[in-house]
Amino acid sequence: MEKELEQFLGDCRRQQFSAKEMHTICQPLIWQIRRAKAMRWLLLLLPLLVAYLLWQYCDALAWWLSAVGRLLLVQLLPYWDWTPHYQGKCLIRRGEQREAEQGPALGRHETLWENCVLCESLEGIATASNVSYSMLESQFLERGLPVIVTDVDLEADLDSLLWLIGESAPEMISSEPCDVSSNLLLRKLFSMDAALQKIRSLQAQPSTRWHLQLRNCQRRAVKASRLYLKRPYFYPLHLEPYYSSWLLISYQQERPQTEIDVRGLIFVQQLSGHFELVLRPKNPCDDGLCPSLRMRLNAGEALVFSTDLWLLSYGLQKPNPKQSSIASIFEVDWQL
Repeated sequence: MEKELEQFLGDCRRQQFSAKEMHTICQPLIWQIRRAKAMRWLLLLLPLLVAYLLWQYCDALAWWLSAVGRLLLVQLLPYWDWTPHYQGKCLIRRGEQREAEQGPALGRHETLWENCVLCESLEGIATASNVSYSMLESQFLERGLPVIVTDVDLEADLDSLLWLIGESAPEMISSEPCDVSSNLLLRKLFSMDAALQKIRSLQAQPSTRWHLQLRNCQRRAVKASRLYLKRPYFYPLHLEPYYSSWLLISYQQERPQTEIDVRGLIFVQQLSGHFELVLRPKNPCDDGLCPSLRMRLNAGEALVFSTDLWLLSYGLQKPNPKQSSIASIFEVDWQL
């Protein structure tokens, strides 16, 4: 092609065409060259534009790319330890800058005193419905405020929950739960399989009152719990899956307020009956600066909050004689 073009230009020079004549002769060729260049750029930029639009507006693709990126980062660990940069704001550190000295790590019951201004004028807990996660995050979670979502509608009775666990979650039945509290069995005899058998046997004795509190902390048990503990509709795909899940059940038994150790972004979902929940501000905000928030969580509702500022306890004063009180709790490693 280049040789033919050089030969053509040589013939034109020998015939001594003027510049205007050369421009007229070569105009179709120039237009084709420019068109080919424009098409090349279009074909190059169009996939990038499509990928950007999918990334912005398709949560499933964004979640998938994020998962692939994390897998690639894990594969890079033997060659480059990127973990110190995970929480950093800059990858390249300026020579004249020094790292600020970090104070002692906060305890479970402590928060930064600067956080107290977020709750000092709080009079109650807000309720919301027909929400998105981005709205909850911007209006409540980023400000340290808890919120009750009233239209979650994830309800399950005791029989259906036991059936789901037995049919779809054998890994949970064979796992060792954490933070167990129950009057079903001695702690040294407790296992999920034994507890489920005991519950089924007690169903024939409706006058027997019992309760069960447990946390799934083993990875296989947490993954299995996702098969029978559904996420609320506003739980986004880009948010990390919960790393721990709780199951709280009380059958016709009053329960005193009991604090449980939850950390991160917390989703409490009432599946049946009700529980009385209390959110207490952490130290130093509990010294007359911020109020404790008391609420009754009914079936189909969910409480969402961050443990940066609050401690959670639950109890049951007046159990429903015809209905078990069942709740699930998800703990999510929340990073803004």
